[in-house]
Amino acid sequence: LPEQYNAAANHAAVVRQDWMGILKLTGPERQSWLQGMVTNEVEKLTAGQGCYAGHLNAQGKLVAQMIVLVTEEEVWLLVERAVTAKLAGVFDKLIVMEDVQVRDASDEYEVLGLVGPEAGNVLETWTGLSFKEATLYSHQPGSQGRLLVTDLGYDAIISRETSTAALDSIIAAGAVQIDKDTWNILRTEAGLPLYGIDIDETTTLPELGQRGIRYDKGCYIGQEVVARIKYIGHVNRRFVGFVCEGSIVPEVRSVVQLNGKDAGYVTTAVFSPKLGK
Repeated sequence: LPEQYNAAANHAAVVRQDWMGILKLTGPERQSWLQGMVTNEVEKLTAGQGCYAGHLNAQGKLVAQMIVLVTEEEVWLLVERAVTAKLAGVFDKLIVMEDVQVRDASDEYEVLGLVGPEAGNVLETWTGLSFKEATLYSHQPGSQGRLLVTDLGYDAIISRETSTAALDSIIAAGAVQIDKDTWNILRTEAGLPLYGIDIDETTTLPELGQRGIRYDKGCYIGQEVVARIKYIGHVNRRFVGFVCEGSIVPEVRSVVQLNGKDAGYVTTAVFSPKLGK
């Protein structure tokens, strides 16, 4: 673990993100329909652009979080596999007269994550493409698959048939393979929640902050609740990170107290080599 973390923190690392899945939307009305389904502005995105968004139920609770990727012919949704089948079913029921098709393509692809300060150089060596000027969630097709700029670095969405060969090529280009436990430390240090672990259908998106919410877009499911929280009320809880004193890592679901009263609970806990806590 120390070697893997050191590679990710100081050089370049690659991880098989087998917890991630892909939904594909096709049909000429895919973007205009999705605009009414998610919290962020997606109708104005052009091919090669993307954004973070959530799909809510009518009560404003989070059904799924996603990265929306717009291509020339499709919209790809990068979603945790814990909820891909459910989200596909929910979306299918919400298509009424629109010319849109939803397909769960998770079994067709593997998502390889590249992290670390040298990840961009490794990606360029591997693909011949440069992402140095690329913006967050921008993406482009490469000979190996679709390449995406993420919160932690880069993702390569690869056909499952060639993903092992692609992984070997990335390692040959200078990355060290890390496991999910190491990646979990990195995403926890960055404050990124996982659906089904840190957040679920009891969560409202404003509890995570303002990321992925556009208040000036048209209507979407759950919008009234989100707007009411911002303009009239407030959230009763918030997703935060905190550093513990001492060397004991708290158990998941441990109660957090403030002034002797229960104030929350732990969803993820790790030892951070960067902080030494």
